[in-house]
Amino acid sequence: MATIFKPSKRNARAKRATPADKGVFELHIERLADDGRGIAHHNNKVVFVLGALPGERVQARVLKRHKRFDEAESVQLLAASGHRVTPPCSQYGQCGGCQLQHLAYPEQVEHKRLRLSAIIDECVDIEVMAGPPEAYRHRARLSYRAGHLGFKAAATHHIVDTAACSVLEPALNAAIAAVREPLLHALKQSHQAELLFSLGEGGRVGLAVEDSRRRSREWSESLANALLPAVQLYQVRSSDGIWVNDCEPLRYSSSVSHALHFTPTDFTQANRELNTQLVERSVAWLDAQAGEFVIDYFCGLGNFSFPLAQSGASVLAVDAGEEMLARARQRTQEQALAIEFACADLFESAQIPLRQASAALLDPPRAGARAVCEAIAGSLSMRRVVYVSCDPATLGRDLAILCEAGFEIKKAAMVDMFPHTHHMESLILLER
Repeated sequence: MATIFKPSKRNARAKRATPADKGVFELHIERLADDGRGIAHHNNKVVFVLGALPGERVQARVLKRHKRFDEAESVQLLAASGHRVTPPCSQYGQCGGCQLQHLAYPEQVEHKRLRLSAIIDECVDIEVMAGPPEAYRHRARLSYRAGHLGFKAAATHHIVDTAACSVLEPALNAAIAAVREPLLHALKQSHQAELLFSLGEGGRVGLAVEDSRRRSREWSESLANALLPAVQLYQVRSSDGIWVNDCEPLRYSSSVSHALHFTPTDFTQANRELNTQLVERSVAWLDAQAGEFVIDYFCGLGNFSFPLAQSGASVLAVDAGEEMLARARQRTQEQALAIEFACADLFESAQIPLRQASAALLDPPRAGARAVCEAIAGSLSMRRVVYVSCDPATLGRDLAILCEAGFEIKKAAMVDMFPHTHHMESLILLER
């Protein structure tokens, strides 16, 4: 006779999932990673935890597993850090722009100072240059997709609809709010678009639009009229080509005595107050003498070139951006300064000029300036270098090249150009 197995009601119940079954486990956060995530260890693997601070105990959920590390997010705070604060922005954690608003600002600054100290000589004191942590940005990049206009969410293409941003200058927030509805109406047939806003001196706001859809001249002119008087439309780049409006350049003071002319597509430092401090400190550290020949590599619009020339130096300013160089040349002619501008790809060794210069200032993008540093290392005339960096990793690589060639780090500063984010600027003086 066959025996029919009937499980008991107790055995028939599904086993209640434990936190570990769901990929949730308790972690002790040891320190911050460079990108602002907490670092912990679990089962002999490093775990990067979004939203966690050093010293905290959290319940964390795994987001992605990798061979050597895992990525997780904090889902429950079991023991909070004394440095945890309420983020000033209601959309923090959704918008991908800021990573450190939950950390008290003095601790943000110290975290960045320690990042710089990890790559330079311990005997060199690091100066800290910082300003107000809110309302500091004069530039903003907004995205449009499927009826949504705002900032991109972290690590996705989703758009967080944004009414205002706490790190933008108030005049820029006001201008964006004033043109939000005209932009949504004009872009409603677009698949996606990028919008570059810039605030100049005197409250003027400029905009450049990059649209995936074909846009006619008539469409661009209609949009330009719809945005006035709050915003001036400078350019529309679409699959149909580039439409450029006839607008006066915006103004941006790079030092107490000089203002750059720029458009929304030009690179300018986002934080005007800290940029002024950075320029003045860089020029003072380089200490160019009257008539001394100095090269400004990655010069852009001349952020450092003009103040260097005003200090008495003879400056060769080099960059790959032809349009920015053209605007800088025009300003040089207006002011009769000793600046020569040259267009060159500074990532190609064969194009890097040296010309027996005795001092150089470098302000490269995040990729760093390896080729330039190798050229300087081999120069017999170069004695002083001021290096402005926006990436500690490539800065460390490039400093090693210069130090191996006999340069020594004499001064260093951490410049908190981007409060509430993991980004930072570093300023280094080297001599040999």
